[in-house]
Amino acid sequence: MDETLAAVLSYLPPPAVSSSASLSSPFPAASPDGSEEEDRIGRLPDAILRNIVSRLPTKDAARTAVLSSRWRHLWTSTPLVLDDGAAGFAPAAAAAALASHPGPVRSARLASSQDPEVDASVFTSLAARGVEDLLVAVNGSWPVEWRVPSDVLGCAALERLWIGLCQFPDTSGAAPALLSLQELGIVHSTVQDRDLHALIPRCPVLETLAFALSQDYPRYVHIWSASLRCVVIWKSMLREVHLDDAPNVDRLLVEPIADAATHIKIIKAPKLKILGYFDVGLHQLKIGNTVIKIDTKVKPSAMVRTLRTLALKVQFGVEDQVKLVPTLLKCFPCLETLYIMSVPSETPVNVDIEFWDQVGFTECVYSHLKKLVIEAVRGEDSELAFAKFVMERAQMLEDMRVFVDGSCSRDVVLSHLSSEGCVSADATVLVERHDGTPWTFQRAIDLSQSDPFGC
Repeated sequence: MDETLAAVLSYLPPPAVSSSASLSSPFPAASPDGSEEEDRIGRLPDAILRNIVSRLPTKDAARTAVLSSRWRHLWTSTPLVLDDGAAGFAPAAAAAALASHPGPVRSARLASSQDPEVDASVFTSLAARGVEDLLVAVNGSWPVEWRVPSDVLGCAALERLWIGLCQFPDTSGAAPALLSLQELGIVHSTVQDRDLHALIPRCPVLETLAFALSQDYPRYVHIWSASLRCVVIWKSMLREVHLDDAPNVDRLLVEPIADAATHIKIIKAPKLKILGYFDVGLHQLKIGNTVIKIDTKVKPSAMVRTLRTLALKVQFGVEDQVKLVPTLLKCFPCLETLYIMSVPSETPVNVDIEFWDQVGFTECVYSHLKKLVIEAVRGEDSELAFAKFVMERAQMLEDMRVFVDGSCSRDVVLSHLSSEGCVSADATVLVERHDGTPWTFQRAIDLSQSDPFGC
């Protein structure tokens, strides 16, 4: 498989079927005395057998029709699953499967390494048969030229749509009517700003919107949605992400990419609980009409009191980044969990560690912070000064974890922190070797994760 296509497929949600699943004959097995053992599987109700068939790779599912008369009509009466595992199903094979299966389609995971292999009639048929789950990845020319047919936009039954290495359908011809769409993922694909902003308001039950590896378009993601809960921006070069009117968004998750300076604006997001990773050196934050800078006097109008979990990326060797951290913390006065990813500085300077002694009252640190995780610590004075700042003030702190990286001595860091002590008598301080973060794209898009950064 093409490396680019394989990389894009790795970002898509897990396949509906297992490529390792095997089909065993349901015919009765012969016993040593020549008699036949009872066919227990064949005696199961049709509903259970259809469930079994739906979990098999498509080719194996189709072959069940020749096993016995008991199985003959099960595949054609089972909602079709066009999925052969992680590698996806070739569109040409999908056309053949659709021709031989007259029933509805539950899901389709289509992948091709060449544009010409994709037949638009496949998508017309999928839409007509009420496909609920559609994942498409096509690796042809670059920049991407193949566009997903607009038939997809009229599929009222579609609940999940992911596209990779494609252009999103043009919405100018017909307004989208994705009335059941709950999850939309765009991976290394192009979506014109006008198409995105025409689509979102017409998805009344959309809960998750995710972008990964986006380069040119979209440039602006402005959220006006009453249903959306989760927005994920992963290694994408977006200029703006605005929560304009997002009454149910509870998480805005970002994995930065070098040199992509994204402006994040929070206007109306009354349920926002989780934000990060906010890169202090790359991103700009605006809350209401207030741009958050080092010297910003944070007023109530520039506070998000609902936020409970914040993740920051900070170069502790860059003074301006260090000095912005306390201002950011003041914007989230009810913060309970704070993740800090320490990022190496190309040209580190000696940051004045006494700066932290001059930081004024920070409500979240003094009154609400329960958990602090600092990752990739290299033992720099500025890193340890920040840890000391929290330990001396966080009266509600329960759990503090420091993960050391590289050649940094765990014992030296532990000794330094132990000598400081915590103002909270209930705090547990752990210093461990850094073995990699659990923060992944699949974790970010999983709404069941109460803490997507989770250590």
